[in-house]
Amino acid sequence: MVLREKLPLIVKVVTTLGLMSVVTGCGNTTTTAAADLARSAAKGAEAYVCNFGYDDQPGTTITAIDLTTRHVGASVPTGSLPSALAATPDGRLLVVADQGDDNVAVVDTATHKVLVHIPTGVEPDAVAVSPDGKLALVANVDDNTVTPVNLTTLRAGRPLAVGTRPDAVAIGGPGGRTALVADLEGDTITPVDLDTMTAGKPIAVGTEPDAVAISPDGRTALVADFGSGTVTPIDLVTMHAAAPVRVGPGPTSVAVTTSGPGGAPTAWVTTGVDLVPLNLSSFTVGAPVIVGHLAEAVAVSGDGSTAWVAGQDATVTPVDLSTGVRGASIYVGGRPAAIVIPAPRH
Repeated sequence: MVLREKLPLIVKVVTTLGLMSVVTGCGNTTTTAAADLARSAAKGAEAYVCNFGYDDQPGTTITAIDLTTRHVGASVPTGSLPSALAATPDGRLLVVADQGDDNVAVVDTATHKVLVHIPTGVEPDAVAVSPDGKLALVANVDDNTVTPVNLTTLRAGRPLAVGTRPDAVAIGGPGGRTALVADLEGDTITPVDLDTMTAGKPIAVGTEPDAVAISPDGRTALVADFGSGTVTPIDLVTMHAAAPVRVGPGPTSVAVTTSGPGGAPTAWVTTGVDLVPLNLSSFTVGAPVIVGHLAEAVAVSGDGSTAWVAGQDATVTPVDLSTGVRGASIYVGGRPAAIVIPAPRH
């Protein structure tokens, strides 16, 4: 996603709430901490955050967080301006978009080592992995293309033209063979058939689509429209957009759970300093949870109990989705741009 300007009230909010937990030693984990992190990763209790950085201090790493101990673990150098990341379904690999290097880094989650850098288009800004784990699709925001990456051969395919300023991508639909690419400056979603690697007719959505998620049943794409403060649902069978739902100003990310308030499948949308539940049965909005930090991205734990919200003030904040209670924020540094929680390694 294209990062927005950090608001000056952020430091004040953190100080006033008194919720920040600063953890030092990033990248210098002890033997015990490293062992704890490895065990958590094997159980799917590890998150990874892209440390995008700032104009005067560009980031070069992703940071691991042990979700059991809530401690910061390894800091993995991947490349310049890591802007997005996605995990393979088996939890073994991460694909990290390094916007400043025009490539993706493939990281082994067991060793926290970069296996290879693979060239993409200009300024890769988003990445998604297919449900079978064989393909990654990278959105290149500065040359209006997507690049397919074969995760078996670790080679890139020919780039495909999409809309203007593609800055988000998700994969779903029948058989998990359709990619939805958000065209930030075109106010559209471009569907891509992954079998033929062809782009379909753009689908009109709200203003500045900035994030895309797939519903738990795989049948609906949920598009966060940053400019219009809405989420636009798209039926992945008919490829038609439904009426947009107003969720609040500046939605930047979406994560889904099979059950939320009232027991219905739910999309959790970050809007400013709030986390907003969107009921996917009725498409109605519930009461927002105040996170207290200007949010950039969100991921949900494998059991659906906790949302982990990456804030522009270099923190990650856990939110209990059953009670709406937020926990102490964890300092990760480097203006987080994306967060992912891989499945247990298998």
